[in-house]
Amino acid sequence: MEKQPPVWESRVSRRTVLKYAPVATAAFIAACQGNTTASSSTPSLTKNKFPGVTLQCGTNPGDLGPLKQMAADWGQLTGGTVNVQVVPYAERAIKFAGLLASQDGSIDLLYASGAFVAQFTDRIYLDLTDLIDTKPLLPAVLTELTAKGGLRAAPLSSDQEIFIYNKTMFQAAGADPANPPGTWKDLYALASKLHQGNNYGMLLPWLASFAQSYWVAMYNSFGKPMYNADRTQILFNDADGLSVFQTIKDGWDAGFFDPNVEADPGADQDTAILFAHGKGASQIGFAAYWAEAVSGPNALLPAGTVGAAVVPGINAGTTGSENGYEGLGINKFTQNKDACISFLNYMVSAPAQKKMGMASGSNFLPPVRADVLNDPDVQKVFSIAPIMAKQGQAQTSGWSTPFNTYPVMDSVVHKLYAGNGYTPEQALADFYAGTKDLLIKYLTA
Repeated sequence: MEKQPPVWESRVSRRTVLKYAPVATAAFIAACQGNTTASSSTPSLTKNKFPGVTLQCGTNPGDLGPLKQMAADWGQLTGGTVNVQVVPYAERAIKFAGLLASQDGSIDLLYASGAFVAQFTDRIYLDLTDLIDTKPLLPAVLTELTAKGGLRAAPLSSDQEIFIYNKTMFQAAGADPANPPGTWKDLYALASKLHQGNNYGMLLPWLASFAQSYWVAMYNSFGKPMYNADRTQILFNDADGLSVFQTIKDGWDAGFFDPNVEADPGADQDTAILFAHGKGASQIGFAAYWAEAVSGPNALLPAGTVGAAVVPGINAGTTGSENGYEGLGINKFTQNKDACISFLNYMVSAPAQKKMGMASGSNFLPPVRADVLNDPDVQKVFSIAPIMAKQGQAQTSGWSTPFNTYPVMDSVVHKLYAGNGYTPEQALADFYAGTKDLLIKYLTA
């Protein structure tokens, strides 16, 4: 029988989206750190009827299936039509910029992520703050999709990194398989016992050009920003920023991270397959990586082996992550504003989110509502739903910037890994200096 591809190959890698997503000019970015609440004027779904109205929706390949289902269901309620189509990732930012430049409302509903929201803000995305019922939605998602004082998109899903581990290996190492250690330090204490043969404590490719993503997940456990709202001030040059580099070095010194995958060019998509083959004790990954280990074509682990928890924090009782949140915003130039508002309210409604959640085993998109993630019916088919709900209460921002800091981070992490007397203090100093140089060049260009 022909071998099936990994579960994520039908979509652009979330890790790639996070790294290469479009970024904003500093004047455009205004990420909100607080929660967004809805007013009592949220439109009723059942009272709105839109016969003859057709909305054009441009989105991502991975969101196509759920959005088409939601479009069909909304159409039955309202008489309206939503034509859901993929706007290729490589063309998306240019396409949206063209809509903005010509004040073109031909695409009514626009793909949104944290980076796109930061880039286009109120220039093209309508403020949804008082138009969408946000009270049941995960706080971290709302924060990520808020910019320049307003909610710029309604979230479709709540995908974010979680800690995925092999219960059998952790139990053999003397840990509670149902409750793995919650700090990196406590995980490192198990390193020697988790290292059996060619297996190590964690499959995490620090040297594969995504070091900043992993660094951010650790840093976010402090619950503080890396930059100020408009990205003109660097806020990580302190004891907490140093602690992240020290924590990374401590993991290498303890032998926790698998040295055989540090520079894997396939990054955590390759390591997810290795984990599914039983070649490592843990990984950090999105919902699709968990699904790959549980039921994907590469899954070789016995049933009940794969565990999930929130990402460990540097300090006890904390957790941080990096998200892959996606959703839809309303093109401010649309001629169908009321219909767009109605559709987005349906998209985030309990019935629509539960239907998507019941299909999470195949579409790998976790619901965005806490009540749906905690619904027993959803948890029966998507057992990591409560973990997603808990992770979504923590800080998950990827801290996108209008200048590319990934090469700077990669450089210092490579030096830290090589040793030769290079210290965490030097790594922090170099990352800060490199980021500051990029910032100054950007602001004076």
